[in-house]
Amino acid sequence: IEIDVEEVPSNFTSFYRNNINNFNEKFKRNIKLNNKILHQSKLINYFRGNYSNKNIEKDLNEFLKKIKRNKKYFFSKKDIILVESLKADGIKVSKKYKNLYQINELDIPTDIQVLINNEDLGGSLLRIVEVIGQDEIKNIDDDTMYFIISALNQLNVDPIRNKLLIKVLPLKV
Repeated sequence: IEIDVEEVPSNFTSFYRNNINNFNEKFKRNIKLNNKILHQSKLINYFRGNYSNKNIEKDLNEFLKKIKRNKKYFFSKKDIILVESLKADGIKVSKKYKNLYQINELDIPTDIQVLINNEDLGGSLLRIVEVIGQDEIKNIDDDTMYFIISALNQLNVDPIRNKLLIKVLPLKV
């Protein structure tokens, strides 16, 4: 989420500029790519804004083709999170790969789904924050992260979702 520097009170301008630059630099580094695992592959760069939709679609389908051929590949919950987030952004996945994994639609708690269905963005986000609590995002289990990302996909709050994905999916160095 971007804040226009003109909207920042003058007594916080230098604090904002220093910290937004530090945040953006930290956001860009510390990721190690592993192109043998879907959720650690170069496809992560899409959520950092470093990928065009046309290229991501082609590369995703090529990666899924390799996975389909490799009978030993285990499709993890993080892989599902990545693919479902791309699909939520309108990236098309070939129909021949739809059976690579199963989705459990019942993962989002009913009260949060009701808020989403009622288009209560604020209430939904507050409830998600309540679920996260004081836990570190990186320590949240994959099932909980799946429902959080699914909810954010439905709410169409991509900037928040993308920052969470960058925090939990790739390897950090």
